[in-house]
Amino acid sequence: MELDLTSEQQQIKDAVRRFLSRECTPAMVRKMREEHAALPREIWQSMAELGWLSLPFAEAYGGAGSDWVTLAVVVEELGRACDPTPFVDCIVTCGWLIQDVGSEAQKQQWLPPLIEGKLMLSLATHEETALRGAGTPPTTLHQSPAGLRLDGRKYFVVNADASDFLLVSAAMPDSAETSLVLVSPKAEGVELIALHSLAHANVHEVRFNNVLVPQEQWLGDGPVAQSRLDEALDRTQAFQSAAAAGGARPVLEMTVAYAKEREQFGKPIGSFQAVQHMLANVWTDVETAWLAAYEAITYLEAGLPAAEKVAIAKCASNATFLQACFTAHQIFGGMGYMWETDLHLWTRKAKEIELAYGGPHRYRRRLAALL
Repeated sequence: MELDLTSEQQQIKDAVRRFLSRECTPAMVRKMREEHAALPREIWQSMAELGWLSLPFAEAYGGAGSDWVTLAVVVEELGRACDPTPFVDCIVTCGWLIQDVGSEAQKQQWLPPLIEGKLMLSLATHEETALRGAGTPPTTLHQSPAGLRLDGRKYFVVNADASDFLLVSAAMPDSAETSLVLVSPKAEGVELIALHSLAHANVHEVRFNNVLVPQEQWLGDGPVAQSRLDEALDRTQAFQSAAAAGGARPVLEMTVAYAKEREQFGKPIGSFQAVQHMLANVWTDVETAWLAAYEAITYLEAGLPAAEKVAIAKCASNATFLQACFTAHQIFGGMGYMWETDLHLWTRKAKEIELAYGGPHRYRRRLAALL
């Protein structure tokens, strides 16, 4: 399988890196965490103007209709920059899911403002049952005289307070089939509860209490909706794997640079064989994770069976990013735990990607079932 970038893709990669090195610096990411601040909208708007938000969408809705590898190149660079934006959640997951399941009228309504940077979406699918057992009632959508009503809770919803709408999965009580709806976090009956997290600076539990859902915000239900949601989550994990591989590279680079500067016993610690072997192992893992991520993405784009490829990419990239950070902390020593040292930003990013959309456990189970 050919995985070399075209000249155009390389130009996009270089342009994305230049923009992020200027606009999305470690100092800005650190300040956002210190102040628990939302992403500056001007950065998101700049991404829209550069065409990044349009990449996965059809031209009929103002999109670029880009190939998946070009999108992966952008996501990889976002991971490298320790990106604090909701790009993957908003564009790759929610926006693409609307394109997959929405009616033509809904696509015309929601996708153009999303592409223009005027609309932000967050995915809300993580059930309380994952935390407290099967006895906890799921989020439900039921018909009432006034219209559709939503009840329940969702956990670990990223950027819920900064989003214009949440894309929520819910069960229909009579059939237990999955429904997908869009709900404003400001709607009556919606309550946001901030959660404290090492990984995320801005994550919430969202409670829905008899929330009225307008008919035009109901995207669909039944086996088709569930199938499209499953596909969206697999697709997202493949792209998140590219972000993880991208994030591991600067961690390796900063660790190598530190090992060349830090001296013990009159020589750089990077000259010690034990340290060299640690860094060589990380380098090998980073290249393997990168290949696994892009292989999964190319399989998905080609419509080939990709369940195994996605699971391998997810598990390999998560393990690689985390191990790169753990190795860096070991080599940096006490300096690696200082707030002023940038390393902790990537460690948090590694945990954020690992835990996203339920974590790697379901993918390990998928691989175990194939043994």
